[in-house]
Order: sequence, then structure tokens, then C-alpha cells
Amino acid sequence: MKSTEGIVIKRTFLDIPNAAHMAGFSVRHFRRIIEEERIRIVQIGRKFFILGADFERWQATKRRKAS
Repeated sequence: MKSTEGIVIKRTFLDIPNAAHMAGFSVRHFRRIIEEERIRIVQIGRKFFILGADFERWQATKRRKAS
């Protein structure tokens, strides 16, 4: 973890299937969301991951649009 002036930044990686499950979508639909909404992904080896912070930011914007 990285600390900046009392703020703790937790660096977690979510694989696409787990992120899709957490968001309540199928993996196929979530991949389409990633592409359309340009959610940043990171490739490590053969696998693709979403940073936890980017996933939380996406969820927050999704909630804001629903309100």
C-alpha cells in the first residue's frame, strides 16, 4: 500500500470474470462495457485485469447516472 499525506491507496487487481460478477454482469457483457466506456485494463502475461480503483470509480459514475 502507498500512503500519501494520510490517504491510503490500495492497489488491487480484479480479473475480468470477478469484476463482472461484482458488477452483476456476464463476462461477455462486461467486456463490452469495458470497451465502450473505455475502462482502463492492464495485461499481465496472458491475463487482463482492472485496477480496483478504476473499478470503484466506474461504479461511482454508474451510480451517479442512475440517480
